[in-house]
Amino acid sequence: MGELIAALTQVKDALSILSPPEIKGHKAMSFGHVSKALGGVSNIMCLDNKYVAVSQKEFQKIIDWDWTDNKTYIAEKYDCDNFAFSFKARVDRRFHVNTVGLVIDYDAGHAYNVIVFADGSMKIFEPQSDSWPKIGSKMYKFNRETVQVII
Repeated sequence: MGELIAALTQVKDALSILSPPEIKGHKAMSFGHVSKALGGVSNIMCLDNKYVAVSQKEFQKIIDWDWTDNKTYIAEKYDCDNFAFSFKARVDRRFHVNTVGLVIDYDAGHAYNVIVFADGSMKIFEPQSDSWPKIGSKMYKFNRETVQVII
C-alpha cells in the first residue's frame, strides 16, 4: 500500500504543472486607461467597459503556465491570428485578465498580442514563441496609425 501511495503522490506532483498559478494584484482599469497605455493607436475595438490588469511579473506566471506556444502552426487553419485569439481568450477565461489585445498588424502582415499591465505600461507579445518582440522589428511594426487592436 505504501508503494501505491508513493506512486500516486509522484503522479500528483508531476501533474501540478497543469494547475494554473495563483495570480495576485488584479487592478481595475477603465477603457481610457487601456487606450492611454496603447499610446495613440487610432484603431481600437473595445470589447469591454471595464478592464482588469496585473503586473508584468504576475503576467509572466501566466505565460510560463500557458501552453499556447506548443500548438502546431497550420497555414490558413491555425496560424498567427488563431494563436493570438487563443491566448487572449485563455487568459481572460482562466485568470479574469482582459487587458490582452489581439493586434492585427497590416504593415507586417502578422497578428500577435499586446498586453496592458497594471502600472499602465504595455508590451507586445508573440504567443507562438512566448517572446516579447521589440516594436518596429520585422513582423512587429505596430504602426499606431495602421494597426488594429481588439481588446
